[in-house]
Amino acid sequence: MRRRLDVAVALMHHPKVLFLDEPTEGLDPAGRRIIWKYLQDLNREGATIFLTTHYMEEADYLVEDLAIINHGKIVASGTPQQLKDKIGVTIIELELSSSDKEKAHELLCKKFKNTECQIVSKGLEIKSREGTKLLREIVKTVEAAKIEVMSYALRSPSLEDVFLKYSGERFEQEDVAKGVDPYIAMRQGQRR
Repeated sequence: MRRRLDVAVALMHHPKVLFLDEPTEGLDPAGRRIIWKYLQDLNREGATIFLTTHYMEEADYLVEDLAIINHGKIVASGTPQQLKDKIGVTIIELELSSSDKEKAHELLCKKFKNTECQIVSKGLEIKSREGTKLLREIVKTVEAAKIEVMSYALRSPSLEDVFLKYSGERFEQEDVAKGVDPYIAMRQGQRR
């Protein structure tokens, strides 16, 4: 309720320029959608809105121009669709039994050299510039190795994929590999 009140107070006077930091943090989905609708209406009426958020769905839904900031620097910018298109890959998701993930991963990494294959919770995620063409061949390859494919899907990159590519897990993995806790380092100002 406090979050709703904070946002309502900021919006009461119909500002021409509005800065919002995580406006829907802690709100339930219905409350979030109400805020989103109001912000869209306010923007249509001519208000300029600067929004910071870690909710990629929110950014994808609301923003016209997006900047991804990492360590205080803009690492990517454009419309959400332009940023998704920059990744330039399609993503194949294979759901496999947990005992077969490593075997399938090894098999696909050897056979499909121009793909990025990683193990995820339900199976494998394969990124490729030719995902649409490769989908059938990948599924056949896995099934020929007597690995049951429970389901598969082909999808375009999401804004979360964009965020992770430009700032997310890569930087944290570098810190962890160096033995640095990224959150402690950030608080102590050790990160650039």
